[in-house]
Amino acid sequence: PEPTSISSLTDDLLREIFLRLPDLPTLVRAAITCRPFLCLVRSSRAFRRRFRELHASPILALFLTPYMRAVIPSASGSPDPDTTAAFADLLGDDDATEWGTDSQIPYSDGYVAFVNRSTDQTASYSPLNIGAPAQAQALDIYPKPPREGVDAWLEFYTLPPDQEGQRPSRVVCVRHDSSWACARVAVFSSHAMKCQIFPESRGLLLERDRCTIRKLVHGFVCWLQSENCILALNTVTFQFSRMYLPPPLRGPYTYLSFELGQTKDGKLCIVHLQEFTLSVWLWTPDDDGVERFMLHKMFQLHTIVKEITKRSVLDNVDAGEHMNVTDGFVYLSVVHGRGMQSSQWFLSFCLETAEVKLLFEKTCRIRCLVDPYIMAWPPSLMHDKVSPCLCMKN
Repeated sequence: PEPTSISSLTDDLLREIFLRLPDLPTLVRAAITCRPFLCLVRSSRAFRRRFRELHASPILALFLTPYMRAVIPSASGSPDPDTTAAFADLLGDDDATEWGTDSQIPYSDGYVAFVNRSTDQTASYSPLNIGAPAQAQALDIYPKPPREGVDAWLEFYTLPPDQEGQRPSRVVCVRHDSSWACARVAVFSSHAMKCQIFPESRGLLLERDRCTIRKLVHGFVCWLQSENCILALNTVTFQFSRMYLPPPLRGPYTYLSFELGQTKDGKLCIVHLQEFTLSVWLWTPDDDGVERFMLHKMFQLHTIVKEITKRSVLDNVDAGEHMNVTDGFVYLSVVHGRGMQSSQWFLSFCLETAEVKLLFEKTCRIRCLVDPYIMAWPPSLMHDKVSPCLCMKN
């Protein structure tokens, strides 16, 4: 038979080959090899949806504070030289210790959010934009958050485009007073270059409640109230609502042991870790059709922690001091020791398969807070309307 060249393969067969690539970075490299390959990925929503189902979003690095180091996780195998170069010398100047990741919104759409502890300045960093044109710089530093008045606050959130590119990226501004007696939302669309201002909302919180922690998750901007509920802004309707916490999670300081996030299919969830038992609560309709947080799964971590640390869980071991829940994965730390030297293990835990991976191990005097950097799907691979000349075979 005559030899077959790659240019003679059909689009469907090429997509089947691409589905067998190991991860998203490999797909990106393949897609930018030539214009037909790029067109192949951009023109098929079904292919992109299937690829996301088969391949979890890759974790490229772990950001450690207060040292502001970026560590390539060992679970990813041999460090990729391009990835290592992208994260090298992150904020590596004398003032680096003043910066830390924004623990409430550590990253969004491929950008890592940092906060300066001294000046309240914020910065967004996209390591994969290094070498890009001037309009897409890797590091942007912003001034101190604005205060509109004595008792008026402005909060800004960036909503990335949806995975199918049907909704463009947007910037949401929330204006409220310190007691949250009233709030107003404005949304700026990068696609239409227009700003939409919504009517003022009142009576959002009970008089004794105060918002303590904010979190941007799939479909919602959430503010955790003092003891028993979450104030949520729906990012489709831009209406406020209250989400009441399940009874086991109510009470003072319980928020220190749970984390808001989303499952692999984008559902809002709460992950709670107490005494090495990990519980997952989903925001879903109950038997009466009323949406609330319902217990979904429970996992026992005693055996897992013992296998990884080689120590008994009773041997001065703490788990879950700092968690991050993203796309169905829980990223957490396990700490052993309370003296001058502490050993820390940073793990990923899949809520679907219960698979655990050791990402990084460290011995230090100061316990490190860690935020994962997870690669976002590149917008350049999501546009369905592709110029015919782009798809011409070379």
